[in-house]
Amino acid sequence: MAETTLGLRPVVRISTRKTLACALWGVVAIHAILILALGDRSIQASRLATAAIPVLAAFCFLWRAERVSARERISWRWLSLGLLLWAGGQVVETFIGQSNAASNLSVDASDFLYITAAFPLLLAISRTRETESIKAVAYLEGAQILVAFGLAWVRLFKMAMPPAAAANVMGRIYGGECALLAVLAVLRLVSWSTLEERRRIRLLCAVVWLYLPIELGMDYASERWKLRAGTMLDLLWSVPFLLAGMRALYMTRQEDPAGRRPLGRSRLLIESLCPALVTAGIFGLAASIASQHFVLALSAIFLLFVVQSLHAGAVQLNYVVGQQLLLQRETELRAANSSLERLTLLDPLTGVPNRRSFTSALEDAWRRGLRSKGPIAVLMIDIDFFKGINDMHGHTYGDRCLGVIARTLGQQARRTYDLFARYGGEEFVLLLPETKLEGAVVVAERMREAIAALEIANAASPFDGRLTISIGTATAIAEANGEASSLVEIADQALYEAKRLGRNRVCSSTRL
Repeated sequence: MAETTLGLRPVVRISTRKTLACALWGVVAIHAILILALGDRSIQASRLATAAIPVLAAFCFLWRAERVSARERISWRWLSLGLLLWAGGQVVETFIGQSNAASNLSVDASDFLYITAAFPLLLAISRTRETESIKAVAYLEGAQILVAFGLAWVRLFKMAMPPAAAANVMGRIYGGECALLAVLAVLRLVSWSTLEERRRIRLLCAVVWLYLPIELGMDYASERWKLRAGTMLDLLWSVPFLLAGMRALYMTRQEDPAGRRPLGRSRLLIESLCPALVTAGIFGLAASIASQHFVLALSAIFLLFVVQSLHAGAVQLNYVVGQQLLLQRETELRAANSSLERLTLLDPLTGVPNRRSFTSALEDAWRRGLRSKGPIAVLMIDIDFFKGINDMHGHTYGDRCLGVIARTLGQQARRTYDLFARYGGEEFVLLLPETKLEGAVVVAERMREAIAALEIANAASPFDGRLTISIGTATAIAEANGEASSLVEIADQALYEAKRLGRNRVCSSTRL
C-alpha cells in the first residue's frame, strides 16, 4: 500500500506478516539451491539454513503473541523459546560437531540444546487456566526450567560413562521428552478452555507429530544407511517449523463470544495432570544423577519441592483472592439490585412509593385479611383544580406542590404497616390495614385539614385561592372470591362523589 504527498516519494508500508511468510519460504528455497549448488560441501550451509527456519518460526510466534490476550501471550513466548533453543543446537552442531551424518548420534554441546528445547514446549502445553494469568507462577516455571537445564547438563557431561553409554542416555532422555510432549499434546486436545488455546494446542500437536517421524527416520537412516547431511533430505527438518510459522501467521484470531469453555471433571483432571507429568519428568532427571552426584540430586529435588510448594501456594492464594473478589462483586451486585428495586418502587418526583408498590402492598394486606378477617381501608386522594395550578402558576410550581403535599400526607401514615403512595398524576392513595370505616374517615379528615393548614396558593381554586384536596374512603373485609382491586374501585367511586358534591371534602363507602 502506498501513500503519496506533494513533493515526497511514495511511502511503502510492508506488512510484518507478509515479510515473515516470504522469509520462511525464501530460506527454504535458498536451502534447496545451496544443496544443489554446493553438493558435498553444503553440510554447514545446509545446517545453518535448517537453523534459520525455527528462528523465523519463533519470530512468527512472537508476532502472534502480541496479537492475542495477555493470558495467552506467555504460552506463545515459551514456544518461541523452545524453537530458538533447537535452532541454537543446529548452529552449535554446525561449528563444533564432528559428525557428517544426517542426524547427530554422538553427544556434544548441541545435544544439550536439543534436550533443553523441549522444556519450554512442555511448559507451554501444560499451562492451565488457574495459572496462566498469575505472574508468580510464570517466574516459578522459569525457575523449574533452569533446574531442568542444570540437571540435563550434569546428566550428559558430568557423569562418568563411556561415549556409547552417553549417546544411549542422551537418546533415552530426548526420546522420553518427545514422547511426553506428544502425549501431553494429545491430552490437551480435549481439555482446552479458549479458542486461542485450542488453536495453539492443535498447532503444537501437528508440529510434534510431524517432527517425530522425521527425527526417527533420520536417526535410523544415519545409523543403518550412513545417510550424510547436505542432501535434499535435509529439507525435511524444515517442514514442521515451516508449518508452525505459517500457521501462527495465518490462523484466525476470532474470540469466543461465550468466553471460556467450562470443563467437566474428566477434562479438568487431564488439565491438572499435564503439569504434574512435566514435574515428574524433571524429578526423574534429578534421580538419574543421584548415583554419582547424590548431594546435587538431593538439592535439586528439594528445590523442586520448594518450587512446587510455592506454585501451589500461588494458585491457592489466587483462588482465595478470586473468591473474595467474587463475594465482593456479589455483595455490590446485590446492593445495586436492592437499590434498583427500591427505585422501581418509588415515585421519582415525590420520593414516596409508587402505584406498583401500593398494588403489591394491597395484595399482601388482602391475603392477610383473608386469615384475620379484619377490615381493610383505602383512601383515594385528589388535589382539587390541579390543572389550574399548572396553567396559572406553571409546571415547576405544580411539581413543588406535589412534593410538599406528598410529604405532608405521608406523615399521616403513622403505623409501620400503613402505606402512602402516589397513584398517578395528582392522585395519591393511603392503605390502612386493620382499619374500620370510622377510623379511615378520621384519618381522611386529618389529611384534608393538614393540607388546608399549609395555605398553598392556587389561583384556580374557589376556596379563597388556596389548595385543597378531596378524599374518597372505602373499607372492606377480604373475601376468598373477591379481589383487592375492588376496594380501590369503591374508594374511587367515593372520591368521585366528593368531587360531585363540590370538592374539599371526604366521602366514604363500605362493603362489609
